[in-house]
Amino acid sequence: MRTSLLFLLLVSTQIINSITSEAQTKKSVNIIPKPARLISSEGTFLLENSTRFVFSEGVENKKVLVGYLSDQIYELAGLRISKKISNKLSSANVISFKPVQDKNWGNEEYELAIDNKGVLIKAKSARGFFYGIQSFLQLIPLQGAPEVPFVKILDEPRYQYRGMHLDVCRHFFSVGFIKKYIDLMAMYKMNTFHWHLTEDQGWRIEIKKYPKLTEVGAWRTEKDGSRYGGFYTQEQIKEVVAYAADRFITVIPEIELPGHSVAALAAYPELACNEGPFEVENEWGVFDDVYCAGKESTFEFLQNVMLEVIELFPSKYIHIGGDECPKASWKKCPLCQKRIKEEGLKDEHELQSYFIQRMEKFLLTKNRKIIGWDEILEGGLAPEATVMSWRGIKGGIEAAKQHHDVIMTPGTHCYFDHYQDVDYIEPTAIGGFSSLEKVYSFEPTPAELSEMEAKHILGAQGNVWTEYMHTSDRVEYMVAPRICALAEVVWSRKSQRNWNDFKSRMNHHYALLHKKSINVFVRAPHGGVNKNFFFNRMSLPLEIDSEHTIIRYTLDGSDPDNYSAVYKEAIELNSTTTVKAQSFHESGAKSKIRSIECIKIEPLQSETRTELNEDLKYKVLKGKFASIHDVIEDEVVNCGIVEGLKFPENIEAEFYAVEITGYLKIDENATYTFFNYSIDPALFSIGEHLVIESDGLNSRHQRRGRIYLKQGLYPIRMLLLKNTPYANQKLTWCSKFFDQTIIPSSHLSH
Repeated sequence: MRTSLLFLLLVSTQIINSITSEAQTKKSVNIIPKPARLISSEGTFLLENSTRFVFSEGVENKKVLVGYLSDQIYELAGLRISKKISNKLSSANVISFKPVQDKNWGNEEYELAIDNKGVLIKAKSARGFFYGIQSFLQLIPLQGAPEVPFVKILDEPRYQYRGMHLDVCRHFFSVGFIKKYIDLMAMYKMNTFHWHLTEDQGWRIEIKKYPKLTEVGAWRTEKDGSRYGGFYTQEQIKEVVAYAADRFITVIPEIELPGHSVAALAAYPELACNEGPFEVENEWGVFDDVYCAGKESTFEFLQNVMLEVIELFPSKYIHIGGDECPKASWKKCPLCQKRIKEEGLKDEHELQSYFIQRMEKFLLTKNRKIIGWDEILEGGLAPEATVMSWRGIKGGIEAAKQHHDVIMTPGTHCYFDHYQDVDYIEPTAIGGFSSLEKVYSFEPTPAELSEMEAKHILGAQGNVWTEYMHTSDRVEYMVAPRICALAEVVWSRKSQRNWNDFKSRMNHHYALLHKKSINVFVRAPHGGVNKNFFFNRMSLPLEIDSEHTIIRYTLDGSDPDNYSAVYKEAIELNSTTTVKAQSFHESGAKSKIRSIECIKIEPLQSETRTELNEDLKYKVLKGKFASIHDVIEDEVVNCGIVEGLKFPENIEAEFYAVEITGYLKIDENATYTFFNYSIDPALFSIGEHLVIESDGLNSRHQRRGRIYLKQGLYPIRMLLLKNTPYANQKLTWCSKFFDQTIIPSSHLSH
């Protein structure tokens, strides 16, 4: 970043104004990502219907810039400014665009100055002007007169690659929503949209040479028997690419290979190592059926697909996936083994490297480069490949040390399908935890790299895998506001980032996102657990984490609204009640509604048993049950003794339910909290009371239940479903404090 003479003069002449207007700056200048340099002075410029757009000679994309800016001003302030372009300078009431001839300026750099004459944006390219527009739009107040504060900004990004990803294969989203997603990216100066278009669960891009890819591969049969899917026609793809280009966003398509390809194999089974048949997957995970690396027809197919992809996407990059490719089918396949021998490869890992390098060579002849997930490092990296490091930052470090370009996107910080709050409160997610603060703390350039190696870190990207995002509203909920944190990470200088300052600026952006009809995440009320059993009375304390948020609640089963009671102190209850509580941000944005069951019961009576055996009894019930309540008791295929509340070992059935029964010994009178984390449905009851119920396909929740127990023995029952190959269950407990522990086997008997 260079500092112009004009800017230095402005610093010296306005330093007093900058100090005296500090309070005003904090109130009115809330730009995200934070600009490199910003000076605020007293005064405001009033936008009016008569404000004009003035362009100096040499500015490109004038109509695109004016059309976008005029429409955004109307949306934010209700002012309809004419899109007519003038090249006549006037003394006041103008928004002016002036090109910079200095060759040292970057293409994404801009200067924004607002004073009593109007608004002046300087840049070297249309892209720079567009980013100046974004900063200007964030200065427009969302209430009251459209007065923008006097500021001087000189700004450019830290990283060249600032990306967001979207998986449209697990769940499909309309062209309208894709455009809305791109608009959200544009607001925060993100410049790359990674569009994940093919997967085991659906092929989403029309390929004219292979019509079955969308006739067959774009549709799956869900577990309830319904048909689900969709795809984008080539005309729709062109429409999205053009729309993104008008917002200076490059669209990078991802065509998965050699794994995650079941949808393609369902359409063209001859591309697999075995004969199939295959069906488009309706479960999440990693599957053994992949493209055959020994057949020339596989490469002919993929090259033909890529030829059509290249025509649709002008991006210099094509993402080829390369991740999570099982080698089981290759090990059994005579053609793959022949390929290994003929090419002098050591093993199936080198066969994957051969596969990817062969595709890279083809794409290089078409003037395209490949990006792949960090598994493409295994067996040898393709010569000019760019690596996306998702399994932490290790792969990125390794690639940078080999002088390959890297985009950092570790699951620890950049996976927006992870929970952003505690999982027993939040809607089902895939797992993990990446709060707004954690995303903000991410540093894309590892300290382990030398100065030269660090130059290979192009930037970072937020990934949005949609296994548990059935609707566009849910995608927005998972992305916003975490996109704001990542945008500042990849744009602003590391030394400028300050969590408390960012949190303060975010209050304006909650309002901005709400005005844009983005379903932004607001933290739900904390405190208590979602299911409580009590005897006489109970006190329910709730918590909020922001002075800009209040809690409203109801006790009659209705959802809270703007007229519901405001939480001020612990809620006192003396009868069975469902408390519904919701956080209301001052912007108008709201959290999800939290339902807390408070069930009044008679004290449980412990039992007296003298002859008890160690461990618990179980019986296995055959079948794949969509719900706990669908389990059929007369399908018992196995029974025995199990140590603990968990799946028994060595059960041959692939899918089943297991019922575990016995007694729980309580050593002291206390309130006990039980925690169950499950991927598949589960329930846990003590006596006649259902303490935990986690139902529905792919629960992936931690559920909590709380009950007071006196010293003694209590009958227990747990029902676990195994619907997925990777199912797991974990039941823990605690008393007094949340120090969760596995229930010891010494406390379980039958």
